[in-house]
Amino acid sequence: MQLSESYLIGVDGGGTKTYCVIGDKNGRIIGTVVGGGSNIKSTKPEKVRLQIVELLNDLLNRYGIKKEEISGIYIGTAGGDRNVDKKTWQDWMMDYFSPHPCRIQITNDALPALVSGTFSLNGLVVIAGTGSIAYLVQDNGARTIRSGGWGYLLGDDGSGYHIGNEALRYVTTYYDQHGELSKNERLTQIVLQHYNLQNVYELVPAVYDDENPRTAIASLAMSVLDLAEEKYQPAVEIVQQAIKALVELISTILTKEKIAKEFPIVLCGGLFSNELFLETFKHAMRGFDNKLYVPTLPPVVGSYLNALVSEGIEHSPELRQEVIRSWTQLMDEQNDERYDINESIGKTRN
Repeated sequence: MQLSESYLIGVDGGGTKTYCVIGDKNGRIIGTVVGGGSNIKSTKPEKVRLQIVELLNDLLNRYGIKKEEISGIYIGTAGGDRNVDKKTWQDWMMDYFSPHPCRIQITNDALPALVSGTFSLNGLVVIAGTGSIAYLVQDNGARTIRSGGWGYLLGDDGSGYHIGNEALRYVTTYYDQHGELSKNERLTQIVLQHYNLQNVYELVPAVYDDENPRTAIASLAMSVLDLAEEKYQPAVEIVQQAIKALVELISTILTKEKIAKEFPIVLCGGLFSNELFLETFKHAMRGFDNKLYVPTLPPVVGSYLNALVSEGIEHSPELRQEVIRSWTQLMDEQNDERYDINESIGKTRN
């Protein structure tokens, strides 16, 4: 590999997981790695710093690329539009790449999520993962308006944390009112199974003593959704409350910016991967004119696309095709590797 060749890194930092990709300046994505969450408001900053350093080292070592070959890195992370958080990330990255020059950009994680669905910095994006936010981007990223995204202590309505927290509140309230667990109360049973507990009282240490209570609570969301799919009414009501909260975030933006009623809305985050959640959300949005898009590319690829723009490289049709082609190929290769590993394990066990 020639040292004159340079590469770009895209990062999508979520509350539960952080994804990184690396690619060249022609739209060819070379590799990807994934690590722990990187929200510095829910995880200790020093732990986040160590995790991102380890993740970047893994990315470069795995694909045989040196730091001096990286010309730019684009990081989309929760709180990346707050000056204090932006400076923290910039200081970390400057230290990591020093003394080699590297263009560093830090933004809110909603921007790469939008680009992953529209290939442009104009539109609305709604993220419903561990946390939640609605984000309007206009004038090619020059103007932004946000609704929500205040974190689990002040907001995150409609998020995985919201659903998990409401489930826990339901369980504790039910216990206060009824005492002994009824065999018909399935939400309590699901919650106890999720945390591998014997009784409701054990919930306190299970949640409060966890290293990251936010993600411990948010991890309940999919179990609640599974129960809602079985039409268990308490779970259904919790999901409906979450959907209503997300619609209100969007309505807030549309009220402020009338022109946003013409923009597409990109849906990102783990909750939208659940068919019930997605279809319920679409139904709740039937009174709006905005077109809804579920991206085929993940937000981390949006970060890489934004890194290309930062280098003055336009999203031409040819570049888009190469990004999609190389990402699809990379995913196919990784799936093949997982299949080979699983098959080998199966043969060993036999």
